[in-house]
Amino acid sequence: MNNKILPWVICFFLGLTPIQAYAGNAGLLLSPTRIVLENGSRYVTVTVRNTGDATGRYRIEIVDAVMGENGGIKLLPEGQRDEFSAADLLSFSPGSMTLKPNESQVVRLLVKNKKKLSDGEYRSHMQVKMTESDLDQLGGAAAQGTSIAIKAKISTVIPVIVRRGQTAFAVTVDDAKLAIGGGDNKLAPELTVGMSFSGNRSVLGDIKVTHIAPDGKETQLAFMQGIAIYRGVAKRTQIVPLTVPDGVNVHSGQLRIAFMSQEKEGRHVLSEKIVTL
Repeated sequence: MNNKILPWVICFFLGLTPIQAYAGNAGLLLSPTRIVLENGSRYVTVTVRNTGDATGRYRIEIVDAVMGENGGIKLLPEGQRDEFSAADLLSFSPGSMTLKPNESQVVRLLVKNKKKLSDGEYRSHMQVKMTESDLDQLGGAAAQGTSIAIKAKISTVIPVIVRRGQTAFAVTVDDAKLAIGGGDNKLAPELTVGMSFSGNRSVLGDIKVTHIAPDGKETQLAFMQGIAIYRGVAKRTQIVPLTVPDGVNVHSGQLRIAFMSQEKEGRHVLSEKIVTL
């Protein structure tokens, strides 16, 4: 007997580093993993690569997604549009492809006429689905004539951002709460950072946490990269795991929490808050 399991693996990428999703047969890698079209830019290319060991078939769609307060991304049902959707502004080619192992294909994204748009940022997501793979991965050796064939179907989603005219934003670190425990290591401290956001565009940044001892000595406890806040998200929370070296007492002194821009304008502090422990 041969039972087939067909799971979907959905990957959301918000940063700039090429990231690979691999299903054990055909694979999928997109580069870049975040698209920003501004200052009159009309087109961009995305490279789709099969990193697996079997031929894969892929389909491309433009979809909309929303960000929750905790930064989670949720795809909207088919036919629904985000308030600031860019779906009607984008065209792409090709719409599907078949790639052999280690083969790649360039997809061209084009922005249609956006002169009638109000100033601001519009965003949708490019979704690449692996619809079929030629290779089933056998789940271990067959026992008594029974085997399980696993054929994962990957769906990778990256944001496509279109900006027009004058854009601006403001982000403020409002508070931070320290907790001991969470995650796999129940003794590891973590910080829940709360931020306020406004403006007609999104931002991508990093969170840096520094401990300031009573004697003034500073120790970096965390540097979390690629924190995105989408337009329309008024409040954003982020859990930041801390790495505390021996000799640092996180129950005394202060914590300095800085949200730093990761945009092309250069890394600089956008907002900072000092919390007394």
